[in-house]
Amino acid sequence: MRLEDLTIVLRPRLPWEAVDLGCALTRRDYGRVMLLWLITVVPVWLILAALFWDNPMAFGLIAWWLKPLYDRVPLFHLSRAAFGSRPTVRETLREWPRLWSRFLLPALLWRRFSLMRSFALPVLMLEGQKGKASHQRISTLASDGGSSGTGVTWVFIKLEIALWLGLTALASNLGPADGLPDFSALMQDPENYFQVTNAQQWFSNVLYLIAMSVIEPFYVGAGFGLYLNSRTKLEGWDIELTFRRLAARLKPVVTALLMMALFLPGMTDAAEKRMLLPAEKVTTEEVSEARQTVQEILKKEEFKEHSRTTSVWVDDGEASMNPEITGLAALLMQLVGYALLALLIGLLIWWIVKNRHLYWGGAGLARARVEPAGPRVVMGLDIARESLPDDIVTAARAAWSAGHYREALSLLYRGSLSRLVEHLHLPIRDSDTEDDCLEKTAAVADASVTSFFRQLTLLWVRAAYAGKEALPDEFESLCRGWPFSSAPAASRGQRVIAHASLLLCSLLFLSACDGHFEDRTFPQGYKGKARLDPFLAAQYLLDDMGYDAERLPQLKELPEPDGGVIVISAEAGMPEVRAKQLLNWVQSGGHLVYAMAGCAPYSDWGLFSSGSTFGYAGNEDRVDPVLDKMKVEMLGLKDWKETALPELLLKRRKKDKDQDKNKQEDPDSPKKEAPKAEEKKPEPAPVKASEEKPGAESRPEKKKPRIVEPEDVPTEVQAVKIGNTDYKVSFPSIIHLKLGRKLRTGEWAAGGKRDKTTALHLHHGLGSVTLLNHARPLRNRYIDEHDHAQWFMDLIGEDAYHVQFIVSLEGSFWELLWKRAWMPLIGLALLVAIWLWMHLPRFGPQRQVVLHDTKHFFEHISALGGFFHRMRRDDVLLAAAADAVRARATRLYPHLVNHSDSAIIEILTQRSNLPPERIRAAFEASEKPSTRDFVRHIQDLQTMKLAL
Repeated sequence: MRLEDLTIVLRPRLPWEAVDLGCALTRRDYGRVMLLWLITVVPVWLILAALFWDNPMAFGLIAWWLKPLYDRVPLFHLSRAAFGSRPTVRETLREWPRLWSRFLLPALLWRRFSLMRSFALPVLMLEGQKGKASHQRISTLASDGGSSGTGVTWVFIKLEIALWLGLTALASNLGPADGLPDFSALMQDPENYFQVTNAQQWFSNVLYLIAMSVIEPFYVGAGFGLYLNSRTKLEGWDIELTFRRLAARLKPVVTALLMMALFLPGMTDAAEKRMLLPAEKVTTEEVSEARQTVQEILKKEEFKEHSRTTSVWVDDGEASMNPEITGLAALLMQLVGYALLALLIGLLIWWIVKNRHLYWGGAGLARARVEPAGPRVVMGLDIARESLPDDIVTAARAAWSAGHYREALSLLYRGSLSRLVEHLHLPIRDSDTEDDCLEKTAAVADASVTSFFRQLTLLWVRAAYAGKEALPDEFESLCRGWPFSSAPAASRGQRVIAHASLLLCSLLFLSACDGHFEDRTFPQGYKGKARLDPFLAAQYLLDDMGYDAERLPQLKELPEPDGGVIVISAEAGMPEVRAKQLLNWVQSGGHLVYAMAGCAPYSDWGLFSSGSTFGYAGNEDRVDPVLDKMKVEMLGLKDWKETALPELLLKRRKKDKDQDKNKQEDPDSPKKEAPKAEEKKPEPAPVKASEEKPGAESRPEKKKPRIVEPEDVPTEVQAVKIGNTDYKVSFPSIIHLKLGRKLRTGEWAAGGKRDKTTALHLHHGLGSVTLLNHARPLRNRYIDEHDHAQWFMDLIGEDAYHVQFIVSLEGSFWELLWKRAWMPLIGLALLVAIWLWMHLPRFGPQRQVVLHDTKHFFEHISALGGFFHRMRRDDVLLAAAADAVRARATRLYPHLVNHSDSAIIEILTQRSNLPPERIRAAFEASEKPSTRDFVRHIQDLQTMKLAL
């Protein structure tokens, strides 16, 4: 056991904080712990179930009594995982027999009744104490926080019982009524529990085993957390670990001091010479060492830079045109373009000659050859274009105003079918019904057309078959929502001409362009963890230097002020309460690194992303509470908000160009080199002719794609002096900071100017606050540039040991909702599940749906009608409908009982306004009427029945 390998932060905690730490350890490896539980514990339960199948109560008692045996495997895994060596399943199973056989009898006999069982288990299993030694050891550890183990046991007993009862209540409410115990009856009279059947008892045992499996690993973790906290307090683990880390950091310094003492006489002259050199020359070796460490880190797989190569059209007038394209290649490309143009013109002339009948005298012959696109008559309705008016909606409105409501709906319905057949090639037949037309329309039309046609079909069927006319509002809604145009659909020839013309114009445009396609490589940045964590390289650097660095999704708990560093951003806005909390923590000795932007996980290879987070959205007019407290003002933010980034860059370039021009015109002005954002790597020496490999001339060199680096934001390199060391650090030059007071002893400003700088380091109480206009020097892509790595290490300082990189100040809405209202949410989900179970047959228990007698009769009649229609016996349906009309007429006019159909036809002619020929044809239909006649006869019989 090495304290350096601990994966948790060692510090004295309150007892319930230690319990929460143990539960967090269990939650971190809960999946692996449950897998081990299933492998080791469930087989024991299966064996016990086979032995005590006829006595389920004895099974439950024995399974509960063996709980100390179950706790040992989870404790073994948690103890190894806490010290950084998470065991595999095979390693754990190898230790399984030893874990279960060690101190087995005491654990199942007199120690079974101990209320500090989870707290004492690490003493027995991890330390191996026996007899009086174990008793004394447990008493010693229990003297400082370990006594809370009793309270932990009571809490987890109640949690286990609550979960068991909750599962029982849930199963009792959602399960079938027969076969499960009545939970309410058991709660009212617990003695009923002894009267349940074996099956019900086994069901209760299964629910209890589920509750035990969920709760027991957390109980073991809580006891282990108390054990670690007690040893930390009594044995000073945190202090010991701090001294070990300090010794590891000071070991190189002590070695250097000893070497300096040995060679001190010979170093006097060298020291005098070094006094004459600049300060940055003194630290060159140290800076290069830190930079080399970062470069080694950036060679890891997660920092691999990915790119994408694609072909782009490049104008020959562009400065970046590839000069290797010879005149012969350009001539060949031009000839190919002219050949394609000639081919296209020839194809166009051939098509015009072939289809000349569309433009000259053979147009009538061509029309005679064209077959109709669809049926002209559907359900007895003529849907041909020539049978309909040009403006269908206007004609329908006129018919509605004249009181011909059925005719108005008929115009809309026929026009819709005609437009669907003409424009969308609706595949309908003359025998299709309204439902068939609607179903086929939904398959070929979009949502708006389908919705319109469904509403129109509903009103048409209601008017045609039920005799219920549409309301004025419904008809007006149909007219306003008419989705078809009055223009005829474009023919195939017209579409071909349009496509050919478009292709011809495109080819003419391309042939007129003077350019070429060129392969270019565009950097895409990192992938995976380094893309989501912009400070991953900085964390690895801190880990290599012996610091404890971590990245947290939100700020939950502040670290210890002494030795704690927090790196946080102002991008999402800083609440005043959180700012006050952080500044109070700094005043107690903490170090806050506060960046105005640059902490978000954007791509460093994008121009707009690196500067898009200056000024948090929605709070632009509010003063930042941290800057206000430190008396610091942000300059340039107003120009950044009001001016787009490309315009801002153009202004910067124009300003720099004017300055260079003025310098060239004024020879007396001192020349100053502009700082470079990146150091240029040395170019490889050209290969001499004598060094070329034989046969190289015969193999043409493969052309590499040109790498296009994205444009970066304007930057400036400023000197940052910490102590006696100067560092060169690059910051964006868009936003600056201004300090409203003088710098004090130990404080510094980048560039030495407090009125316009990019970084400030200020004291606040016992701690310090470092303000950065951008976190660019700490990000993965830029941390190896200039002196960024060594400056960052000096910024953290040797006194710090715990560094937190905070992504966000507050959690997400869903996280807060689950954290604060998980109980109401679970209750609401259970209520919804119970309601669905009780009211939706397909969701809950399967049972037969009870239908009304009228519904049964309606379904029976519908099934019979469909059967006779499929059997081509439409005469049976017509005869049944005619008999229904005769029965209605004889009930209204009893004197017609013994008369023939002629008397009934006379009365129906007066009541329905139908011609007597149509009434007689409906009564005397042939045995096998056509589909058109069948639909018309059914409509006429429906009209007669409604008229009576």
